[in-house]
Amino acid sequence: MKVDVLILAGARNEGPLREYSPVTHEAFIEIADIPMVEYVINAVKAAHHTDRIAIVGPRSEIERSVHQKVDLIIDSGNSMIENIQSGIRELNSQGYVFLISSDIPLIKSEVIDEFIESCQEEKADIYYPIISREDNQAKFPTAKRTYVRLAEGTFTGGNMVLIKPEVLNDTLYWLEKAITWRKKPWKLSRLLGVKIIFKYLIGSLSLEEIERRVSEIIGYKGLGMITEHPEVGFDIDKPSDLILMREKYI
Repeated sequence: MKVDVLILAGARNEGPLREYSPVTHEAFIEIADIPMVEYVINAVKAAHHTDRIAIVGPRSEIERSVHQKVDLIIDSGNSMIENIQSGIRELNSQGYVFLISSDIPLIKSEVIDEFIESCQEEKADIYYPIISREDNQAKFPTAKRTYVRLAEGTFTGGNMVLIKPEVLNDTLYWLEKAITWRKKPWKLSRLLGVKIIFKYLIGSLSLEEIERRVSEIIGYKGLGMITEHPEVGFDIDKPSDLILMREKYI
């Protein structure tokens, strides 16, 4: 199974990371003199299950700063939703599309391949990786992450997804909410109804119940894929992450 890839590199560097790097977009913050996005491109290109690679972001910066070639550069818009829509439209893929953020520089090709392979074990429309708190803290003991307590354990989310393009076109409202509230599990649970909220609060909500409820709401089957690779969730979105990465991991 080979899938087209869309790398999201359109986030502007207008938050606290701005104090540590003057670049206009977060994807081009350097770690060991290499833009973050290039680590992601290298991993994607080396993976066996990836096909065409598109990147959505500031065209001039990509052409100037990124040395690895990609198949398609798409000018970024004003929001992540807009960037995803533009990327999906330009790729015009017939199968699944692998979406990945540009701020996970520790991602490796073998992790990408393992995830895509695992998604072939059960048929679904959306596959999303989740990492247990134990695995995440074993690898990154000082990193601060948002966790959700489920019946199976406590998890944090990854920064990639395998998805059918038609799902994105048909579920824009839900996607927009999910992206806006991705760091706020309480608000996300509100999208799923009162029963889900209650079970989340008492710690008895299961991954299967979430998957079933999401399917009922959006009309597509989604699966949470537990992975043992915390690199998929270690995104550089605050100064402590960047300092840790620069000092210890690369």
